[in-house]
Amino acid sequence: MKVVILGGSAAGMSFAAKYRRNQPTDDVIVIEKRSYLSFGACGLPYFVGQKFDDTDRMISRTPQQAIDSGIDVRVKTEVIGINPVEQTVTTLHNEKQQQLHYDKLIIATGASPIVPDFTAYAGNSEKIEYNPNHVYTLTSMEDGIAVKQALQNTDKPRITIIGAGFIGLEMFDAAHDLGKEVILIEREAHIMSRQFSPEMIADVEASIRETGTRLMTGTQVNHISDNGTNGYIISTTNSSGGRSDEIEADIVILALGFKPNTAMFDLPKAANGALLVDEYGSTPTANIYAVGDCATVNHLVLNKPVYLPLATTANKQARMMADKLAGNEVYLDGFLGSSSLKVLDFELASTGVSEWLANQHQMVVKTSVIKDKNQTDYYPGQEDIKIKLVYHPESKRLLGGEIVGKKGAVGRLNALSVAITAKMTTQQLGYLDFSYAPPFARTWDALNVAGNVAK
Repeated sequence: MKVVILGGSAAGMSFAAKYRRNQPTDDVIVIEKRSYLSFGACGLPYFVGQKFDDTDRMISRTPQQAIDSGIDVRVKTEVIGINPVEQTVTTLHNEKQQQLHYDKLIIATGASPIVPDFTAYAGNSEKIEYNPNHVYTLTSMEDGIAVKQALQNTDKPRITIIGAGFIGLEMFDAAHDLGKEVILIEREAHIMSRQFSPEMIADVEASIRETGTRLMTGTQVNHISDNGTNGYIISTTNSSGGRSDEIEADIVILALGFKPNTAMFDLPKAANGALLVDEYGSTPTANIYAVGDCATVNHLVLNKPVYLPLATTANKQARMMADKLAGNEVYLDGFLGSSSLKVLDFELASTGVSEWLANQHQMVVKTSVIKDKNQTDYYPGQEDIKIKLVYHPESKRLLGGEIVGKKGAVGRLNALSVAITAKMTTQQLGYLDFSYAPPFARTWDALNVAGNVAK
């Protein structure tokens, strides 16, 4: 059996390592365009923010380590075509083409950052080009090194971040910690609008503004042009009243999401280009599978394919697929999209179906919001914690939740993820036997309170 894997990042290498352990006599070949494997891009904002300096700490496995484990690794090699009928892959390395036969093909090509055309136009429709030397994305090791060097330049204090999702907010945190003047632009009415409801995120937005950061929500970037002094002018329009504005920046960071790297594959795709697969990663074409940021996964609550470009999802889906293809029993039915984020002193965490996602899928749900405390008042460190539950209106089965606080939000989110997976109800959550000690909780934990309030 020859298994060919296209892509050597989180999903591809997780699959390769597990499959190789399952089937040590099969040929496992990994094709990777870059010179390195197993790169953890989640560490980039912290590398840029000078929390650590060694880029090797973001690489979990070197090509040589993979080779030593019995995997045929081919770096600096590009895939230029596949033939599903003949079951072949054509690669290019050092300007030489090679054709590989496969018995199973695993597509793990990941995704690339979305980079719109922000070119300005003069009145006669003539393009006004701008120099993109200090306009960055943040997904590769090369990106991280370039952004880190740029932020160390004391002559460039003004940073504009376009997009206030995960990467945008993590980069805000990094730039703010480095003492930069930050402007944060988000086209939606609120930051993290798909993961968090307006009432849950309001305190975080207020705290961002209190730092002196200019947070521009409901704002569309029209174009970027040079300002004549090695910087940029960013032209924007606010959706509330159509107000226009021009912002000057020394450095621009684009954090506008991802586009799956799937253009070369003639396979069924979701609206954003992600390859559509079943719960086991199979495409409709025989012997072709897809995993990671290039593909959908099954949502545990919706029981539908969704796009969840998360490292945890990629690793777990890949490991499950490697077991499935080896004939082992598997236990992974789907994902909740559980995610967390640090912004200033806040912990933000969400899982399952949000109210936004429920609306997208025409789900009838009920919600409840509580504001409680993370621990007792007589032990130092008591903070507010807000919890929003999404649940079925009749059965009261838990479907999703959001937790925001300065201490203890992420740990409680993990407990809520388990409750949703176990198909527990709000009443069961209300009586769940959580541990108690004054430094960690009150006698009725905030999750208990949230469950008891949800009617």
